[in-house]
Amino acid sequence: MVFALAFALFFTVVPDDALSQTAPKLGLYALAAALGPVTVAILRFLADRLALDRRRFVVIASAGAVTFDGLFVGLWPDVYGHEGAALANVAALILFGLAAILVSDQLVSVNTLPRRKGNAT
Repeated sequence: MVFALAFALFFTVVPDDALSQTAPKLGLYALAAALGPVTVAILRFLADRLALDRRRFVVIASAGAVTFDGLFVGLWPDVYGHEGAALANVAALILFGLAAILVSDQLVSVNTLPRRKGNAT
């Protein structure tokens, strides 16, 4: 959920124009796609330090993040600093980012980081 909060704070500084015009919006989608593998690497590192299953940890962390974002978009949308179509675009970017994380977790080999002793995957 720390990642979800960080991304929520990021979206507060993104201007409405960047969420309504095509070129900046494509840049935000490219950024979300690029951050997928980075997020997976960080989460796997944390899973190793906690001696947890890497894939399960990524899925649970992603579920927690999307739960946080879903609750806040629905109940407290001011957190993202946007409303109307811009808020809908923020929600779409969050879902795309989640997909990028989950796809990256499946595509990036589990062995990309050295394992800690006792961590099976």
